[in-house]
Amino acid sequence: MKFERLKEIENILKLNGSVSVNDLSTRFGVSKETIRKDLDYLSSKKKIGRVHGGAYSFEYNKSVPFHARDKMLVDEKKEISSLAAEIIKDGDTIFVDSSTTSVTVVKKLLSDGKKIKVITNSLACADIALKNDNIDLYTIGGSLNKSNISFETQNSELYNFYNADYAVISPSGIDIKCGVTDKSDCSSKMLRVFISRAKHTLIVADHSKLNSVSTFAVSPLCNIDGIITDKIIDKESWVNASHKDSFFIKEIETVDKKD
Repeated sequence: MKFERLKEIENILKLNGSVSVNDLSTRFGVSKETIRKDLDYLSSKKKIGRVHGGAYSFEYNKSVPFHARDKMLVDEKKEISSLAAEIIKDGDTIFVDSSTTSVTVVKKLLSDGKKIKVITNSLACADIALKNDNIDLYTIGGSLNKSNISFETQNSELYNFYNADYAVISPSGIDIKCGVTDKSDCSSKMLRVFISRAKHTLIVADHSKLNSVSTFAVSPLCNIDGIITDKIIDKESWVNASHKDSFFIKEIETVDKKD
């Protein structure tokens, strides 16, 4: 029974990208503690990625939907956003991608009472702008990606008409050797422009993106000013890389919690 449940959990993740402990507990009619142990076991075998409250698939062949990502690592994203918000000043202009972590940074800046200008492809940011007078928002539009709640365009060079104080981005891959990478062709082109037109670039990303390489190259790490994450795996290597390529890397202080 346990073996069958583990295989089914893997299949669910491959199909949906992510899942919560609560949903699996209800689906299989077992306790949350049993599901936690299942997920911890699969994570120890490198079959899935484990996050607070659930898990995600390494083999999911599409971008995990925004609404699913938005429920993952919620507390960690808030802490990451708090550190980023300390750096960005009132009145700054920022490039923002459509990642849930970057959108959380925008929310934090506004909750701190800062006025900002945002250049983005994120519809989630556009929705925030409709409800808050402290944000001016600019986008070049494109085709609607309903799953990612964003616009996609092959004309990313149009972002070259904008300049910004900061680019706040969360690419799918950040690796010491391969640098910044992304799984989307459209997104990678946009991120290249963001980095080139911003005075400073901040990567805000959870630990699952570190030591990960995606298909499309974006930038070497020497073009990045800083990385803010929840946890640094292989800290010594990353500290050495930060000295070599002149960027800072910070991790949040976390308190262990149950799902």
